[in-house]
Amino acid sequence: MKALITGAGGFLGQHLVKFLKKKDCEIYNLGYKPVKNCFHFPLSNLSDRITIKKTVAKIKPDYLFHLAGSANTSSDIVECFSVNTFFAEYLLDAINYANLQHHTKIVIVGTAAEYGPINEDQLPISESMLPKPETLYGISKLAQTNLASSWQDLKNLLVIIRPFNIIGSNMPKHLALGSFFEQINSITDKGVLRTGNLNTERDFIDAVDVVHIMWKLVNNPKAYGEIINLCTGVPVSMKVIVDYLIKHSKRTIKLETERNRIKENDIKLHYGDNSKLKRLIGEYEFISWRKTISGVIDFYE
Repeated sequence: MKALITGAGGFLGQHLVKFLKKKDCEIYNLGYKPVKNCFHFPLSNLSDRITIKKTVAKIKPDYLFHLAGSANTSSDIVECFSVNTFFAEYLLDAINYANLQHHTKIVIVGTAAEYGPINEDQLPISESMLPKPETLYGISKLAQTNLASSWQDLKNLLVIIRPFNIIGSNMPKHLALGSFFEQINSITDKGVLRTGNLNTERDFIDAVDVVHIMWKLVNNPKAYGEIINLCTGVPVSMKVIVDYLIKHSKRTIKLETERNRIKENDIKLHYGDNSKLKRLIGEYEFISWRKTISGVIDFYE
């Protein structure tokens, strides 16, 4: 089996590469930099449609996992849409060019940010909710979803997923928990952990669960053409997680709230409805957030 991945060197991509390696897949990375355990096909410009077409035609992948994306809030609109929207269009066009649309199984990774601000009476968030994103990240990812959905209308083998808050080893520091781990890891004995608003509850899902579920979905014909939430359906308090993290770090740490880490209009409670997911893959035992946090602590140590 051949699997082509974009974003293979990213947080989720590293977990996917590890998973596919155990499946004895030949793994191909299309991107800026080489990635361990992958055959590298360089792409210096995401708008280079010729290179994208040639790469897909040469590999003839059985699977395409499009993980590449950017949540960088400093990105301008052109850069954001280039990564989060148009790159997917060029990949799907390349699949057509190579006449692989009825062969290659595809996962397009969106985000829960596509739903936009949510009131508590709208919880849990289901796929039937009308997306109303306000951030450039959410808007550009929703545009990707719409493009992919339109392409899939031809009954191609494509699944669109909307992960909620992914956690696990190698979390990037632009994520709140990733920042907390990095700060704590820099403290030898005593120190300060700088945070934003911890009076929030979020739906956290382990990256290992995400890649396992992606594999189940992409190999399930009933999932093709669907937009599917990847979430546990259970909100967890950020304060509870931080307290657990500090306790198990075996360090003396004082919490300090910084205004520049507090988001405007931060939603207090946010979690998803995974009933559609369960209808497609059956009952699933999610890794507990405690086990994930403990694993990350061990990873950093």
